Amino acid sequence: MTYKKVSDWSKRFETHSHTHYSNLRLLDCINKPIDLINKAIEIGLAGIAITDHECLSSAIEVNQYAQKIRDKYPDFKIALGNEIYLTKTRESGQKYYHFILIAKDAEGHKQLRKLSSQAWLNVYTDRGMERVPTLYSELENIVKENPGHLIATTACIGGELGSNILALDSARKTGDSVLERESKEKIVKFILWCKELFGEDFYFEVAPAANKEQIIVNQKIMELSIVFDVKVVVGSDAHYLTKEDRFVHEAFLNSKGGERETAQFYEYAYLQSYEDVIINLKLCNYEDEYIDKIFQNSLEIYDKIENYNLLHSQQIPKVSVKYYPIGGGWLMEALNAGEQKYPILNSLLESDNDVERYWVNTCLLKLSEIKKFNDEYLSRLEYEADIKKTIGKALNTNMFAYPVTLQHYVDMFWECGSMVGAGRGSSCSGLNHYLLGITQLDPIQWGLPFWRLEL
Repeated sequence: MTYKKVSDWSKRFETHSHTHYSNLRLLDCINKPIDLINKAIEIGLAGIAITDHECLSSAIEVNQYAQKIRDKYPDFKIALGNEIYLTKTRESGQKYYHFILIAKDAEGHKQLRKLSSQAWLNVYTDRGMERVPTLYSELENIVKENPGHLIATTACIGGELGSNILALDSARKTGDSVLERESKEKIVKFILWCKELFGEDFYFEVAPAANKEQIIVNQKIMELSIVFDVKVVVGSDAHYLTKEDRFVHEAFLNSKGGERETAQFYEYAYLQSYEDVIINLKLCNYEDEYIDKIFQNSLEIYDKIENYNLLHSQQIPKVSVKYYPIGGGWLMEALNAGEQKYPILNSLLESDNDVERYWVNTCLLKLSEIKKFNDEYLSRLEYEADIKKTIGKALNTNMFAYPVTLQHYVDMFWECGSMVGAGRGSSCSGLNHYLLGITQLDPIQWGLPFWRLEL
């Protein structure tokens, strides 16, 4: 068999890889995110997508590193994705099909977060393991609401396409015509659903592995790509970095007792070099031109990925607040009493921000109600307002919104009859928290300083 030189091959973009964050529910991977990215650069990849098992925990670490290395490797792209479990229901006993989603941009990552949050909010236990599937209907709703921001691939042989291809192959070998028909129908229905939902952003995935089942799937996918006009990409499904790390990974998977079958399934699950990918794909009877096309298809995904930054100033959820007019009315007069002793509280009464006016009006009215509208309490409230201003400026956010939002949710807890846990640290010692009804201890009466003391 004749091979082209590696230097003659086009670059490729890695669409399927894992980090140790995939260990969230079970032992799975030994790759550290930075090591994985550096290895991808070392072996000459155009970029890499991080697609942990229903886990987005690596996103900030990975995205920060992407910003750090951009000057040195301006053309290398790091995409953020998720390998979800795609099902129609949340029934126990079913198969949880793997499915790859990759964010094109910041909006795509927002959609990944929404989907992942839904999955984890509905977590349940089945056969001794936490299950976090995403429903077809949930994926449809999120994508159709704002389409064009997610790329999808069929994932490994644990995906719906790979599983049904293997079922179809088994049915043909055993002469099971019923299973053969059912498998065909499932394959067609799944592909058409994906094409309708994702359009040109849907790809078939093949894995560069020489085991028998993977070769069967890879060969069938080559046929299906022609029939359904869906492009094919290759994914290493990397769970460890190099071929030499295989037995370290196997020992890791079995480190908590039991004996997981790892020899075949994970034998090729490392970040493969060009040479390894080419050799393993040729075992599926892929010609040079076809492998070239697969690499080019991965670069098409590369071109769709934007360089975006997830980092932003601290954001506080907004809640509706009672409207207070600018100026404060009689409160302004009572506060000043002939001299402007509390400039920050005064500025808040005249603020054009509804949340700031709500905070100061609510606190001052409460002081009046409990008959503690005096210099001791007003000075403390001025001090706390000053701290909020200072921290808010440093974080580029409105820190007055924090206790206001907290008040909203604590009130909801009380109203529905739920228990509210005791506060701690600066929460209990905040006069503004007491006046807003978040806590029930008067910090001045009990001598609680507003902040944590360093002893």
